[in-house]
Amino acid sequence: MKLIILFLMWPMIGFAQQQDDKPELPAFHHVVGVKPSQARDIDEKLQLGEEGELVCSTCHGLDDIDKTPLDEVDTEAEDFLQGGPYKPLTDFCYRCHNKEKNTRENIHVMFDEKGEIKKQACEYCHEKTPDREKDLKFDELKLRISMTEICYGCHLKDPHFNAVEHQVKPETDEMMDHLKKMREEKQILMPLNDKNEVMCISCHTPHQRDVINVEKPAGKQVLVEDLEEGITYKDHPWNAVYQADKAVRLDELNKQLKKQYQLNYQRIENEALLRLPAVNGELCLQCHTFDK
Repeated sequence: MKLIILFLMWPMIGFAQQQDDKPELPAFHHVVGVKPSQARDIDEKLQLGEEGELVCSTCHGLDDIDKTPLDEVDTEAEDFLQGGPYKPLTDFCYRCHNKEKNTRENIHVMFDEKGEIKKQACEYCHEKTPDREKDLKFDELKLRISMTEICYGCHLKDPHFNAVEHQVKPETDEMMDHLKKMREEKQILMPLNDKNEVMCISCHTPHQRDVINVEKPAGKQVLVEDLEEGITYKDHPWNAVYQADKAVRLDELNKQLKKQYQLNYQRIENEALLRLPAVNGELCLQCHTFDK
């Protein structure tokens, strides 16, 4: 579950023509017109310019892409990027850049090989490594930014289905009372922010198991054997029904967008960094109640 650093290469790479016939590179475009460092292991199939510099055709296979207006560049063409298409896009970047050197460490893996806390991982989010032996209040954790926003430093605001919809105040007093009751029964921490709104860390824990004593409410979480692998899924027979139900609508969507999206139904096999299991609904029942 490593986090990939994306180097200045986006799907919408192209050129816009200026009046002086010099192409204007769009935002986040990889630098051109320079010689790669000797530290770069350039794929021999990616041809450089006459002086060994990066040129348009080093990366792109489309003819006259440097003379094509940005909105007319076919970014879906197989040879938009040489040897493409690439999924994920970073596979193309690694034709020149070393993958291991440009892969950021998973900061949620907080123990080193000797079982010692990696302080650097703690200090991505905290100003200094908190004392694990003390029962600290939230204002003593010295987070670099607010609890509500800190996850967005690395993660999208909507990393999974219904993530944004959940980041609100429990809609009724009964739901709030139920949450408080369940927290007491389970003796588990499910914090809300200062506006009593659900946050990422209401359901998720940022810490590897045992960073916080598992006997404490803040330390209780789903056991995960391999945080590097993270959440995993398995195929399920219901996929055939799922695909049949969506087939007509998905075909219409693909025709409209000129895409080839596919949908697959899978079941969660292993969960990661959750305070309670979601796969069996236990996490959901901390706030929600359902008639039997």
